[in-house]
Amino acid sequence: MENLGEEEEWAEGGTFDLEASPEAAPGFDPETGDGYFEELEGVEAEAWKQELNYAFKVPPPVNTVDGETGKRIVFPNLERVSPLVRISVLENMEPPRHKTVISLGDWRDEASEEWAPVHYFYAFACPMPQTLPYTVEHRREPNCTRLRQSKAPQPRDVTTWTRDAPVPKGFFAFPEPVAGSSQFSIDWSSGPDRYQISDEHLPQLGWLRCFRFQAYKATKFHVLEKPGFGSGAPAAYRVCPGHFCPVQRGWRCIFAFFGFEGDGVPGTSRFYLQERFVPTYAGRIAKEPSAEAGWRDGGSFTAFDVPLPGTARFSVDTMLADPESRAPRSETVRIFNGDTWEPWMEKLRFYAFPAPTLLYANPPED
Repeated sequence: MENLGEEEEWAEGGTFDLEASPEAAPGFDPETGDGYFEELEGVEAEAWKQELNYAFKVPPPVNTVDGETGKRIVFPNLERVSPLVRISVLENMEPPRHKTVISLGDWRDEASEEWAPVHYFYAFACPMPQTLPYTVEHRREPNCTRLRQSKAPQPRDVTTWTRDAPVPKGFFAFPEPVAGSSQFSIDWSSGPDRYQISDEHLPQLGWLRCFRFQAYKATKFHVLEKPGFGSGAPAAYRVCPGHFCPVQRGWRCIFAFFGFEGDGVPGTSRFYLQERFVPTYAGRIAKEPSAEAGWRDGGSFTAFDVPLPGTARFSVDTMLADPESRAPRSETVRIFNGDTWEPWMEKLRFYAFPAPTLLYANPPED
């Protein structure tokens, strides 16, 4: 996008002052960061979503040879290693029900305004040691799914459920806890018969718990960039966890990925996210959190140290000098998915599953 001056005009009349200083906004708290990011609404939000959709790219996966080599490093004692697949648990509230989809590249298996995301987790596509098969079955009215292990999850369920043919959809997960896994439960409710996948210890009122399984729980992370318009100001980068992409003045989402929540997923390391707001915004990504004053914790995730099939390569880059004058300046850190060139220097590298779509919390106006 070209720099058109202090203001840029977008579709439907939205106007954005990209050089506005959030630090000067009334109510900005430098300790917590409250009031720093300006949420857009109405016409402005819809116009900025067009820019977000244009800027968003899906990082390419690693090549087949590197992925197969990585599998042998992570699982050296297994002759056959199954790929991991993402399972998306989506929710519709009319009536409350869940739909479990295996995300294999079809856009219809992704979250939408109609089906909001609830959970993401990874399981195996084929049998692995200590795993059991779980099959996805579905019904038409109301449209929803259930998981079945070796038998029907609830004997009181009188609905006819069907499987995809000729090959049923499903995955392989752990019946008992293993390193890095999280517990999920299958709960049932009647009138009509429907199921939901819960990560709570107890079922909700009106729901009956059927069985549990273990899988690698994941969170979606959005990588945002704010170009440094005017006065040689550097670009800023931040990483935002959550189902929905923020719609905030000046910040574009350049890509997104899924990071694991649990420690102990084979072949992974933990990365910590931190940020500070004074004198200007700065983000930090490292394998150890900083105890220096001013840094605020922004969450963490685990990702692979080596490439696995379906993952993309991401680098953590740092820049310590002005890109034009090469004069020293405060450190800028970013997550990048291409080759690193000067004045950037690569500090770390990790591999994670890229996210194929963006989703916004506030739906478009009628």
